[in-house]
Amino acid sequence: MLDEIVESILLPRGINDDWARGKRALVVTAVLTGLSILIVTMRMYARVGLMKLIGREDYMILISLVLSCTYLGLVAAEVNFGLGKHSDDLSQHVLKAQLKRLWAAIPFYNASLIFTKFSILFQYLRIFPDRRFRLACYVALGIVATYGTWAVISGFLNCVPVAKFWDNDISGYCLSFEAVWFFNASMNIATDTTLLIMPMPLLSQLQLPRMQKLALMGVFAIGGLVVITSILRLSSLRSVAQSKDTSYSNVGAAYWTAAECNVAIICACLPFLRPLVSRIFPRFLSTNNYTRNPTMSASRMTAARMTARSHRQKVELYSQDRDYGMYTIDVKSGEANHDGTL
Repeated sequence: MLDEIVESILLPRGINDDWARGKRALVVTAVLTGLSILIVTMRMYARVGLMKLIGREDYMILISLVLSCTYLGLVAAEVNFGLGKHSDDLSQHVLKAQLKRLWAAIPFYNASLIFTKFSILFQYLRIFPDRRFRLACYVALGIVATYGTWAVISGFLNCVPVAKFWDNDISGYCLSFEAVWFFNASMNIATDTTLLIMPMPLLSQLQLPRMQKLALMGVFAIGGLVVITSILRLSSLRSVAQSKDTSYSNVGAAYWTAAECNVAIICACLPFLRPLVSRIFPRFLSTNNYTRNPTMSASRMTAARMTARSHRQKVELYSQDRDYGMYTIDVKSGEANHDGTL
C-alpha cells in the first residue's frame, strides 16, 4: 500500500509501465545518493577546510558514502537487467544477471549503515568525555560491529552455494530471506533508536540558553528520520521476501533501502555543518556572550568566562585533545574558539 502511494507520487499520471517502475527506483536512489555526496562534501569542507581537523568519524562516513555509491551502481545495473519488469517477461539469462546484482547490493547496503553508525559513535566519543557515556559507546561499538559482521556475511552467504540465490535449479539451500532481512532490519532500528537517545540526557544538562539547547538537541533528534525510514522499509521487504516475482516486487525495497542508507549519512553529517553555517550566517549560531552584548564590561566578561568554566566542569561537550576538540572558526577574529561544531 505504501509503495503504491509513493509510486503514484513519483510517476506522472498515465505512466505506470514496468520499465518506468525500474527507472523510478534508479532516479530515487541517484537523487538521494547525490544529496549525500553534497552533504558529505560540505562536512569535509567544514572539517578540513575551515577547522583543519579530521577524525575517525570523518573517515567512517567517507567509507559509508563510497558503499552507498556502490549500491547506486548496483541498482543501476539491476535496472539495466530489467528491474521493475515481471520475471516471466525476462529471459533466464537476464533475470539471473539482475538477481546477481541484487545479491551483491545487500551486503553493501548493510556495510554502509554499519560505517555510518561507527561514525556517529566515534563522534560521541570525541565530544562527550563522561566516563560512563564513553563506556556505553564502546559497548555499542562492539554490538554494532558484531551484528554488522553478521549482516554483511549473511548477505553474501544467504544461500549455499551462493549461486542458488539467483538460480533455483541448482541443488543447495537458502536461509529464510524474510527471517534474515527482518532480523537485520530490527537490529538497525534498535541500534538507531539507541544512538538517538544516548546523548539526550547529557545534552539536556548543558549550560546553554534554552533555545540553543533545544536547537542542539533538535540536531541530534533529526536522526529519528533514519528510524522512521527503516520502519517504512519493512513493508517493502516483506513484499520481496514473500513474492515469487522478485524482479517486479523489488522496486520499492530498492529505493527504500537507498533512502535508509542516505538519510543515515545525511543525519550523521548535520552536526558537523555548524562551522560552515556560521561562516555564511555569522550571527545565526553564535553562542558568545560578547557577540550578543558588545558593551559588556571587561569585569563582567571575565566573570562570565569563569562561570562558563565552572559549568564546563559539570558537563563538557568537547574533548580536551585539540586534534579532536570541538573548535569553530570565529569569522570576525579568525581565532579558534570552544564554540562547538554542533
